[in-house]
Parts: sequence; structure tokens; C-alpha cells
Amino acid sequence: MDLRLTDYDMDLENGELSFVRGAAAVAQHVAMRLRTWLGEANAYDTTAGVPYLQIIFTKAPNLNAVRFIFERQILETPGVQAILRLDLELEPTTRALSISGTIRALDEEIDFSEDIEA
Repeated sequence: MDLRLTDYDMDLENGELSFVRGAAAVAQHVAMRLRTWLGEANAYDTTAGVPYLQIIFTKAPNLNAVRFIFERQILETPGVQAILRLDLELEPTTRALSISGTIRALDEEIDFSEDIEA
């Protein structure tokens, strides 16, 4: 059980914290992992996060490496069993990325979509 996040802030229902469980919690974990930039959590684990500035938002990113990075981030999320579909749209000149797909988590299929900009 985890705190439910809405727009990446704690979600309140009638002044009370709300929680997520099961596949919804896994989906929330995936979203948080995809939104964490490498080194962002400098007070904790500086090796955690996606290397957006180091590898992805460079002038000539290696698309195979980019795909591998996201596959690893998703598959290392506790509860994720498999990636069923992964679509990436990367625009290096504007430093924008759209990532979407479907994962299997806790025997449920979950669709996700994230837009990341530098």
C-alpha cells in the first residue's frame, strides 16, 4: 500500500490521505521511476534515475540505448512482470520525449503514458 499521488503530490479525499494498492501502485511506481532524473535525489541514491541529460537528450542519442534504458527502468520496478508494448517518440532538438506502453503487473495489463521535457 502506497500513498496515492495526483500530479505527483499527495492525494487527499475529504482531508484524509488516500492510498493505492496492487496494480495501481505498480503503475504509480513506474510513472515515478520514469520521471526521476539521474542524480535528482542527491540526498539519497544519486545513481537512481533516468540519464536524460547524459544520454537521452543529447544531440544524437542512440535509440537502441534509449529503449534499453526505459525497458530496464520499467522491468526493475517491483511488481512488473513484463513489457507488452513500449513506444518512444524522442525529439532531440526540442529535448522532448513521449513514452507510452502497456505492462503486465500482478497479472493485470496496465497502460501508461509520460511526457518528459528538459
